[in-house]
Amino acid sequence: MAIVTADTIINELHLDVSEKAQIQSLINFAQDYIVSTTDKGGTVADVVVKTNENIFNQAVRSIVSSLYFGNVEQSGFGIQSMVLLNSIRNMYKGA
Repeated sequence: MAIVTADTIINELHLDVSEKAQIQSLINFAQDYIVSTTDKGGTVADVVVKTNENIFNQAVRSIVSSLYFGNVEQSGFGIQSMVLLNSIRNMYKGA
C-alpha cells in the first residue's frame, strides 16, 4: 500500500519544502475525513483495501490542494473531491 506522502504533494504542487509540516497536517486531516465519512470505525488501510488506492490518493490530493490554496467552496469541497469521495464510499459499501 503506497499512500500519498507530503513529499509527493510538495513536488506535484511545486511547493517549498518548508511547507512539509503543513502539508502533512492536511494529509492527516484528509485521510481522517475520508475514513470517518466512509466507515466511522475503520482505518486508512481498511478503506484502501476495500476500495482503490489510486482513487483514495487522488481524493487526498484533491482535499489537500483545496485546503492549502483556500479553494474550499462555501458548500464544502469542490466537485472533484466530492465525486472521488462518493466513489470511495460506493466502492466500500459494495466490497
